[in-house]
Amino acid sequence: MPSPLAEYAKALIIGDVESCFYDQYPGISDLGLIHLFSISGFQVTYFFVFFKEKFQKNVFSQGTFSHIDCSCNTSFFVFSDSVQSLIRPIIAAELSLFASYFNLRVEKEKIWSFSLATGLLLSPMLLLNLGGQLSYLLSFSLMFIAHLKPFKQGLLMSSVTIPIILNSKFTWHFLSMPANFFSIPIFGIVIMPLIGLAVVLHPFWTQAVCFINYLVALFADLIEMISKIPGKIVFGKMEDYLVIPLVCLILLSFDQRKKIRNFSLMAIATAFTASFCFIHFPMNGEFSAFDIGQGDSLLLRTPLNQKTILIDTGGKVALPQEEWQISKTSSNQAKSIIINYLQSKGINRLDFLLLTHGDMDHVGNAKYLFSSIKIKHLIVPLGMTKTNSFRREIKPYLGKTDVIEVTNQVQIRNFPFRILHPFKSGSAVNEDSIALFAKVGNLNVLTAGDLPQEGEREIASRYPDLKIDLLKFGHHGSKTSSNINVLNHWQVKYGIISAGRHNRYGHPKKETLETISRLKIRAFNTQTNGMIRFVYNNDKSYFQTFTKDFNDSD
Repeated sequence: MPSPLAEYAKALIIGDVESCFYDQYPGISDLGLIHLFSISGFQVTYFFVFFKEKFQKNVFSQGTFSHIDCSCNTSFFVFSDSVQSLIRPIIAAELSLFASYFNLRVEKEKIWSFSLATGLLLSPMLLLNLGGQLSYLLSFSLMFIAHLKPFKQGLLMSSVTIPIILNSKFTWHFLSMPANFFSIPIFGIVIMPLIGLAVVLHPFWTQAVCFINYLVALFADLIEMISKIPGKIVFGKMEDYLVIPLVCLILLSFDQRKKIRNFSLMAIATAFTASFCFIHFPMNGEFSAFDIGQGDSLLLRTPLNQKTILIDTGGKVALPQEEWQISKTSSNQAKSIIINYLQSKGINRLDFLLLTHGDMDHVGNAKYLFSSIKIKHLIVPLGMTKTNSFRREIKPYLGKTDVIEVTNQVQIRNFPFRILHPFKSGSAVNEDSIALFAKVGNLNVLTAGDLPQEGEREIASRYPDLKIDLLKFGHHGSKTSSNINVLNHWQVKYGIISAGRHNRYGHPKKETLETISRLKIRAFNTQTNGMIRFVYNNDKSYFQTFTKDFNDSD
């Protein structure tokens, strides 16, 4: 099928939402319309109603109808690859048919509970993904909204998802509720039947399918257009322990008793306000290395989010590919790793983006950042703006960002790092890498891109009193960097290696690992530790990796 009909049909008919779906259609996520593709059950309900209206009254008895419908549901679940999003509606439908066949009255709460218990038995990770959470939450909410008017029903269904979406997506749009009121009826009355019709007609009537695709594309484009209207708030990651209490309070805010409604609304406002303040004005700062694969990307975020500095962006060399080699499910690292993390911390702008030099594994993702987040200043080594890589990868996406070229003689106002290298203009190769020094918490930190050993010796010679507690090892742990005499002179205690798993260069090299061992440096490696953070405040500091926290005295 043509796009976007193909993606919509796969998500809604089979229930399989691909990982790249929300990257292709970000407006669905930004406007909180994920539940349209997560609650599922549309196709099961449509089939049940259609089959019952057409055949039960005139052709089949109640018992025969129940047998056929039960068999069809089970077959559909098996042949759709038993995707998670179908577990709840299929189980609920089967249980309802069972009760109807034996003339039993089973409360809807029991049907929901049984579908949840069975779903967890079949798929224990069911509630650890956004689709499963929204599916069960919204179906749970539907059981208690019969007493509400249609407007309040829509308001509840839109509101109750906010804590879960903020916990996973970190943003909220002022237009999300109006968009829900507008989209839900169109989706159920128009879009879903059209997609079902397209599936039936596709093998026989291509022109009709193309027309349906045109209508679906209009709907998809309208959602994207609305999502681009100013009003998006980067809230940050809602803490896990707040999600369920807030969901309960939102449900109670629609209670028929006025006192309970008023109390719930006050508690909701207090919780959201306090959470927003704690996220946007944290007492801790951090110096972090993203797990970006074979590349570099570092973040310095000072306490209260006063300064946000990103050093390099990671990236991959784009080799020529034929059409069959291009993955349709891949997403860029800038969005999936860097921007997601920044938004989880309530960061919607960068004070400084610094690119140490021009290699693609340091600057390749920059273009995605410029289009997604406000960047006030871009810092590059002197001479980089004249290179072809800058003209191709950076300049077309700059917008209003201010570009600053530097050597060690340039010190930038309100920039917390001291620039130690380069000493002269160059062409943004490894030898021209920017070296940065700063006091971060209680540690002296140095990072120098892919600067080779000769550059390290020049820095040690020009700044003989320099002492380093935490070093981001040069060139991903290559033997061309990390001179043992220089590291010994700097008295390095901790190190960070940023390298891809099973990379073709063999980083970090054996020689670097031997240097680390001989100097007894406590080294962290993104290959084995994942993302690495040094977290600090006035009272304490510690290292945090994907699996474990370490005090700086450990």
